Parts: sequence; structure tokens; C-alpha cells
Amino acid sequence: MALADEPLFVPANGSLFTEPRAFAWHLVSTRQTQFGYFDEVLARPAWKGRRVLDFGGNVGTFLGSAGNRIDHENYWCLDLNLDVVEQGQRTYPRAHFLHYNRYSSQYNPNGIRYLPIPDCGVKFDIIIAFSVFTHTDRSEMVELVSSLRSMLAPDGVLAFTFDDPHYDRSLSDPTRPPGSPVLWNLESRGEQAIAEQARWYILINDDLYVEPGDEFCQQTREGKPLESYCTYFTAEYMSSLFPDARVFPPVSPEWQYCCVLKRQKSLLDEDLSRKVAKSQREALDTR
Repeated sequence: MALADEPLFVPANGSLFTEPRAFAWHLVSTRQTQFGYFDEVLARPAWKGRRVLDFGGNVGTFLGSAGNRIDHENYWCLDLNLDVVEQGQRTYPRAHFLHYNRYSSQYNPNGIRYLPIPDCGVKFDIIIAFSVFTHTDRSEMVELVSSLRSMLAPDGVLAFTFDDPHYDRSLSDPTRPPGSPVLWNLESRGEQAIAEQARWYILINDDLYVEPGDEFCQQTREGKPLESYCTYFTAEYMSSLFPDARVFPPVSPEWQYCCVLKRQKSLLDEDLSRKVAKSQREALDTR
């Protein structure tokens, strides 16, 4: 989002921006590519009549880009930001927008740590999450993915995107020169060689953490409000975390990969979920 997009948004209570409008760039999504992206990755499923959960769906731009191919009454959207949820509900009154008041230093610094995903009262045929797990560490991603899978109908599917640090963005955007990897911004700081060897890492503002422990989980650490918190996973490592998943390359013009999972959990997924739950309990005990 840019400041020029401010007129598109009508806040429910007072001004949209905190002084000095520090987070204008990421509050409201104006991207219109999500439907085409997931429609291609999922081999153009029959969306009509399917219950769809847009996890981290902001103001519902996925629904807007879908046109009449999705029944609004079968669309649910969960997001961390109350204002965008209320805006989405006003824009699409027949759809279901719910506030997920979970803590995120970048998007919801006043939220509740470890808050479970709310029960929507239905099971979903399709759950999508675009650029959500690009802002969570490994342990939080595993925890939330496990919860989302439990919300699927028996034949349901979960599809979420992630950034591979080595992907050449010129493959999705011909205007970029060849050899424009996602990790391009690390070159000037001499960290590219380290990052190239990593399976995953976190970039918090300008600080790079290569394969860190759970101490950098958003739900554990004391982050700075509205800081930039971005995570990157190689496609190979994502496949190892979710061995029963199918990992798809980016769909132009986007450069994010997509991980697609069915309802059934793998043994590794269950083991990682148990480890996450244990670390959460230990973290809460020490607070």
C-alpha cells in the first residue's frame, strides 16, 4: 500500500494512520492477483459452492479479484487488523470477516500472544494464505498450519505461499534483469554467501538471523511495534517440513512459491506441532 491508496480505505474509528503514518505501506492490500494465483496452482477448481477461508485476507481483495466465481456467502476472511476486517465487511456484506487478534510485532503489536485461530463454525473446502507465512518463523508456521489443516473438510485443501530466497524474480517479472534473487538486498552487506547456505532465515529490519532457534518466534520475543519481520524458506526445506505437501513454483507476476496440503497430517507435522506446543508452554511459564 502507498499513501496514495489512503482514499480507498474508510476507517471505522478515527484516523487510519498512527503518527507519523509509519505503517501506511502495509496496512491495506491493493493486490489483485491472488485469485488468479491460487486458481492456477490448484488447477482451476470449481470454486462455486465451496467454502473458502482466506487466512490473512486483509480487506478481501481475493474475493474482489474472483468476480462472480466465488459465492460471497461461502467466503470467510480472517485478519490480524480490525480496521481492514471491518472495511472488508462493509465492502462485501454477504461474506464473513472475522478479526483474529493474535500478536504480531509487524501487523498487530497490541494483539494476544499464542491466541488460537477462532472457530468459524464450519469446515472449509479450500483454505488459502497469501504472504502470511512470509512473516512468521518456522515454529509459528508449523503451529498455524496444523491448526488450519484441522479446519479442512475431509477432501479439503490448504494452499499457502512462501518466499524462497534463491528464486530469480526476473522469471516472474521480465522487467527485472536476470539474476535478481529474492535475497538481492543482502549483497551490499556481505551476507549473501551465508544466506545461500541457509535452509531458512529471518530478516528483522536490517538484521539477518540464519536458521535461528525459537527465541525469534513472534509469540516469544519482545518485538518493536511495526518493525519489518520477514522469513524465507527454500523450497527443498519446505518440502522436508511438510513431506506430504506438493510445492509449486511461483505464478507470474508473483514470485512466491506455494505449498499445498490435504487435511491428513504427516507424522513429522504432528511431531513438530508437539514440539511447538511444548515450547509455547515453557515460554509462558517463564513470562
